[in-house]
Amino acid sequence: MLKKIALLIMPMLVTACVTPVSLQEQSATPEYQVKEPVLISVIDQRKRVKDGKPKTFTGKVHGSFGIPMDWQVNNILATEPEDKDRNLAQFLQSRLVNGLNQSGWNATSVDLDEVPQDEAVTQLLEQNNANKMISLVLNEWYYSINLNWVSAFNFDTDTDVLVYDLQGGKLLSKNIKERDVIDEKGNQSPQNNILLAYKAQLDQIINDSEVREMTSYD
Repeated sequence: MLKKIALLIMPMLVTACVTPVSLQEQSATPEYQVKEPVLISVIDQRKRVKDGKPKTFTGKVHGSFGIPMDWQVNNILATEPEDKDRNLAQFLQSRLVNGLNQSGWNATSVDLDEVPQDEAVTQLLEQNNANKMISLVLNEWYYSINLNWVSAFNFDTDTDVLVYDLQGGKLLSKNIKERDVIDEKGNQSPQNNILLAYKAQLDQIINDSEVREMTSYD
């Protein structure tokens, strides 16, 4: 699926630099509320990582003369002190959990390196007194930006969304894959454009009708 996202926020200029958007503005915004305990995990299964990129890898930028450079979580996305030590999965997990809890959820992070077996899911749920778990499996989460001019950049995502229930096991396995075209603004920073693109994708995932149906207790 191809769609175009225009990132519209009010810029604040401080000493010629754009202030990073707040943690709240970076975090997911669910359109529904789940008060029962829910576990949240983001699992990195990107081929780029399996082929040798570090788990902190976020995307590629083209600077002077078009020379490509890798950007990592700590040197472009880190706006909170804890971000310096987070990989991409942990970064996204933190923005998802923070947004859910700010919206009245009872969500807890669970760090996982691979998709768990059913027995492991049951143990995690029982240990945390939770009935549901939402896992995002990253197959792709990548941008490519040209810093030489203001235009637009591609943001490619491929995410398996898994929803588990303590009694019912795996309730949902759904793939959400697309290319978003992010319009850049001359008065914005690449950092903010990326952070808001991430939020938009997390919003789409958590508010997906099937994810909502299998997660909520309505």
